Amino acid sequence: MEPSVRIMENLSALDKFDYIASEHLFSDQLKQLIEQYLPEQLWRPCAFINPQKKDQKTFWFLPDLPYKPKQVVIGSNGIPSAVYIDETDFAQKAPAILRIRNPKGTVFLIVHLSVAESILRRGICGLELQRLGKQTE
Repeated sequence: MEPSVRIMENLSALDKFDYIASEHLFSDQLKQLIEQYLPEQLWRPCAFINPQKKDQKTFWFLPDLPYKPKQVVIGSNGIPSAVYIDETDFAQKAPAILRIRNPKGTVFLIVHLSVAESILRRGICGLELQRLGKQTE
C-alpha cells in the first residue's frame, strides 16, 4: 500500500479539518479514534508536503470495510435512511462504521451512535453527523 504524496503550499489550511470527504481522509486525531472501532486495519497514509518549508501533514485513507449490511434503504434524496444488520452479526462481525454506496456511486460513512458521540466529545472538525431515518419535526 503505497503512500500518497501531495504538494501543497499552505498546509495550515488543513488544520481546520479532521476529515476530507472527497477521499475519506482522516487526520491523525480522527484516525486514533476510529482505530478503536476498527482494530487491526491497514491504514494508507496521504502526506501533504510543502517542500520549500520542509513541512508535512499526514492524513489517512479509510481502510477497506468488507462488511455488507443485510439491507440499506436509500431515500429519494440519495442519502441512506436506514441500515439493517443481521441480528447474528450485531456487535460481532458488523463494525461500528460502515461504508455505504448509493446507486449513483456516492459513498457515505455510517457510524454507530457510540462513534458519533466520541467524535462530538473530541471536537472533530470538517464533518457533519446526520441521523439516519425519518425525523419528526
